[in-house]
Amino acid sequence: MKARLPKAIIVIFLSFFVIPLFGQKGIEDGSKYGHGEDSVNCRRNLSLYKTYYDQQNYEMALCFWRKAFFECPRSSSNLHLHGINMFKHLYNQTKERAFIDTIEMIYDARIKYFNRKAYYLGRKGMDIFDVAGDNLDMVKLAYATLGDAVETDPRKADPTVLTVFMGTTQMLFENNMIGNEEVINNYGMLMDILDERIASVNRPPDVNARKTIDMIFKASGAGTCEGLIPIFAQRVADNPKNPALLGKVLELLKDAGCTDSDLYYTAAENLYQIEKTAESAYHLAEMNYDKMNFDRAEKYYLEAVDLEENKKMISTYYVKLATLRLNSEDYRAARDYAKKAIEANPDNGTAYMIVGNAYSSVKPFDDELKNQMVYWVAADYFRKAMEKDPSLAERVNEYINTVSKLFPKKEDLFFISIIEEGVSYTVGGWINEQTTVRFRDEN
Repeated sequence: MKARLPKAIIVIFLSFFVIPLFGQKGIEDGSKYGHGEDSVNCRRNLSLYKTYYDQQNYEMALCFWRKAFFECPRSSSNLHLHGINMFKHLYNQTKERAFIDTIEMIYDARIKYFNRKAYYLGRKGMDIFDVAGDNLDMVKLAYATLGDAVETDPRKADPTVLTVFMGTTQMLFENNMIGNEEVINNYGMLMDILDERIASVNRPPDVNARKTIDMIFKASGAGTCEGLIPIFAQRVADNPKNPALLGKVLELLKDAGCTDSDLYYTAAENLYQIEKTAESAYHLAEMNYDKMNFDRAEKYYLEAVDLEENKKMISTYYVKLATLRLNSEDYRAARDYAKKAIEANPDNGTAYMIVGNAYSSVKPFDDELKNQMVYWVAADYFRKAMEKDPSLAERVNEYINTVSKLFPKKEDLFFISIIEEGVSYTVGGWINEQTTVRFRDEN
């Protein structure tokens, strides 16, 4: 009776011979190179294609590259990268769309075998855009692919991908292939992504991408009032305390000429409550003034004064307050604000002119002769205004000519024992100013 080997020993024995004889490809068993003879073939094809690739002999390289790609696609990420480079080269030479389809297929394989979907979608869109040139169909394909990349993982999207996505957006808009609403939506989405990332970790690439995207959007011309307001009104309503958003909305609306919109005012007021500055208070005052909300305008002008440290700016804000009160015919308040402007900046010629305007517009006394004496004081301030700011000369000279014709007559002053010009005289009441006597020129 013949002795038999145990079954387990037979299996082990055969495995050393049968497996190398038949082999198994990497694409079949999920390994990098496959097994047995197929592993040997994979490594040989990888080596041969790489040799020709380095020599830029792409025709020969592709003969071996194809075998490696379809038999052991997991073997190397460079296998995919080099294939993409070769097919980009072929497309640039021929403009055959089939080579773009192949590039897309390679990227689909990269995603399948190496994961990192968002990253490879971004690279895919970048490579398509890189060869697109003026071919708008290719630009549109790059745009769609980059959009998919951003949507897949917005927090990790490469800053360059975000920037190029905005660039393709602009190109399609300029060629009437998408509308301004889509441009604004894309811009807003990218700003939200980058603002969140920068707030978390302030990386220079994100900061630079934000600046570039902002420049692209402004250059596109898509930012119209009709397009911006409906989109950002809801964002401001949902995020009333987000200073980055509010600042961006104000900038966009200002660039688009939408400063008279309710959204601009709302965003400005919300931002002011978060970050109170003299400048923002001043802008709110100006907007309220334009809307004829004078009480609120005065409130914000006064807050601007309180927040400001620069004396010349304080003087400017007081001039605004004085003008507001002058136009409201509250001449005493106008005078008081103008004098505070002079106190802050003694060289503010406009402030002197406003005091003159206030005095020349008021009749504070029951006595007409005394009211005429107020014009002396008005003329004094007009001359001071011209002295401080010669650019006011033309206007101020007209005022001086007007009030000079309203000075008291010589004969009227005679009855109160004033008989000489040039003598000092104090105008009383709330005017309370010292001046000099002058007679009305009757000629």
